[in-house]
Amino acid sequence: MSAEAAGAAIGSFLTEDQRKALDAALAEKAAENAALAKANAHHHIKNVSGDRKSKHGKGTGAPKKNGGGGKFTWGNIYTNGDTAERILDRNDPNYDSDEERNMVVSQHSQLKEEIRTYKQEVQSIVEEYFESGDIAEVADSLEDLGAPEFMHYFVKRVVMLALDRKDREREMASVLLSSLYAEVIPPEQVQKGFMNLIDGLSDTILDVPDAADLLALFISRAVVDDVLPPAIASRIPEVPELTGTLRHKVEAHVTTRHSAEKILRCWGSGAGLNYQDTKDSIARILNEFQASFDSDEAARCLRALSVPFFHHEFVKQAVHAAMSGADPQREALVGLLGRMCSSGEVSSLQLAKGLRRVSDNLEDLALDNPAAKQQYDEVHKLIKAAKLLEIAEGAIPDPTLSPRLDNGSTASSTGGASVSAALNNVHSVAAFKAASAAALLEYFDSSDASEVARRLRELDDPGLLHIMVKQAVTMALDRKDRERELVSNLISELTPQVLAADQVSMGFTRLLGAADDLVLDCPDAVHLLSLFLGRAIVDEVLPPSFLAQVLQSLRAEGLGISVVKATGALLSARHGAERVTNCWHGGALTLEQIKEQIKTTLREYTTNLDLNEASKCLVELGVSYFHHEVVVEALELAFEQEQCAEGLLSLLAALAASGVINQTQMSKGFSRVRSRLDEEAMDYGPKARDMFSGFVQTATQQGWLTLDVEA
Repeated sequence: MSAEAAGAAIGSFLTEDQRKALDAALAEKAAENAALAKANAHHHIKNVSGDRKSKHGKGTGAPKKNGGGGKFTWGNIYTNGDTAERILDRNDPNYDSDEERNMVVSQHSQLKEEIRTYKQEVQSIVEEYFESGDIAEVADSLEDLGAPEFMHYFVKRVVMLALDRKDREREMASVLLSSLYAEVIPPEQVQKGFMNLIDGLSDTILDVPDAADLLALFISRAVVDDVLPPAIASRIPEVPELTGTLRHKVEAHVTTRHSAEKILRCWGSGAGLNYQDTKDSIARILNEFQASFDSDEAARCLRALSVPFFHHEFVKQAVHAAMSGADPQREALVGLLGRMCSSGEVSSLQLAKGLRRVSDNLEDLALDNPAAKQQYDEVHKLIKAAKLLEIAEGAIPDPTLSPRLDNGSTASSTGGASVSAALNNVHSVAAFKAASAAALLEYFDSSDASEVARRLRELDDPGLLHIMVKQAVTMALDRKDRERELVSNLISELTPQVLAADQVSMGFTRLLGAADDLVLDCPDAVHLLSLFLGRAIVDEVLPPSFLAQVLQSLRAEGLGISVVKATGALLSARHGAERVTNCWHGGALTLEQIKEQIKTTLREYTTNLDLNEASKCLVELGVSYFHHEVVVEALELAFEQEQCAEGLLSLLAALAASGVINQTQMSKGFSRVRSRLDEEAMDYGPKARDMFSGFVQTATQQGWLTLDVEA
């Protein structure tokens, strides 16, 4: 370690190991971003076009009416009435072949523009479908869009966007193509779309390394769904080697025994779209694990399901499987749960909900299996030995936040209704957001964190509390330091009594993922988010290891990486913790604390007479609505220290001239002192009256006091 680095390590909040882990994770993301930039550059060079474009992105770039559209003109010699169509006759003595070539180029440019516009519309339609799952809405949008001859671009775009996503979106893409086939998308357009995908496989594989395997599954699934003919495999060229490999994979998929059943489940039964299918996918993961004991593969499959809110079902089924299995299987399944929890893939809250569901349903299990209680006790000992109970007990510290049973008690015996709501009911999320925003707005006025806690408990939805975390920080970004300090304090006070650790982590992860959007509304979002994140770590709301772990969830080219990097630099700096603790300059001060700060600023000014420093301190307080108190305190200090009166009056004049104290606050301050001159005279002597009159006369003559407040 260099001397400079060693000096920075002294007083640094992050340990040397934590800094090394963060640097390694950042280096990995930087390499990923470089590879992505290289791939994008390859596509850009390949698709460079010399077409003229309108500044507003409209039109073909050609001159209007081919140069004959000026005002008060007859048009050019090739214009025919209002239709302005070009008349080209090869038998005409004046025929010029260049004219016909220019016309073809113009039509080609117009077609390219139409295709570009169509692709943009299709992109938004598909992305919205992945969020809503509404096939009917996609069908309506395509019919409104028209252009059935361009439908192959839609087919290609659906598959391309699904390639780089989870199995949930891939299943949605296959279901969508099957549902729209023939009725909305002509069969020949579907085939053309897939052939375009095959032709572009060499480019696709640069962005999605396993594109050949995934595309083979998409083609095979389309064959099984009767969207593509089985003969499609014979149309895939064997040269080059890449498409030849694709052809062999497709042939293997569609010709093996029971291929239809396997291909229909190739994306994991559409996990996340249907409650029962998601349960079946989890059961299959556990069955395969008990056969192979491959924990890495089980973890990969669980991540691919992309249903973190349903991981309690994974815990429940794992415990049930351990209860009915032999000793080696029990130890392996408990070890799998321990691995998932230690890596954060299964949150402590989901672990607690899963274990509680098993224990509360034990009486029902005993009716079918008399040995269930004994088996549960044996598995419970293994769970306790693996220290999973300690993790689960800390997940739901407040009993009012425990999961609800369908029959009204805690911990659901089936979980079906609640999970189905989580999967399908977007209105509950919208209602939670509205209630959370109302609570936060009230909190900004009252500063009462206990009231926010009470209202969150009433909402009784601990799985959505990460939304509140993201909402609170987002709302504070474009406000003053006072609100930012309030939000940092709120998150700290609610954790872990109300906010579980995994909810805070998820909230900040979503914030970092949305950094590119937030910066559009708040240009300083990257810096502010780094302060919020650093403050959460210093307040022990998040562990320092969060910085390295969250990078795995962020896009390599996104601004979230910059936020993590800036936070790491803040916490690695000398005395970084102290700086981050005071990053909002004490924005959430009480009224008495604000008054004390104002008095301190004025007394320091009487010592150093530094106008700029005094002005800076007042601006950083962020209490422009309370600047009349600055006027009152300055006048009373002038009464007390007569030798400083001239300097204090100069300070008020400078603050008024710079706009730090506006005319309303200035007049209000003078009016308050005038209204209690009798009391001031008792405290500072009869001279206070004469001094005040002199101050008013001077301020009025100099023009920075417009209200007549003479006694």
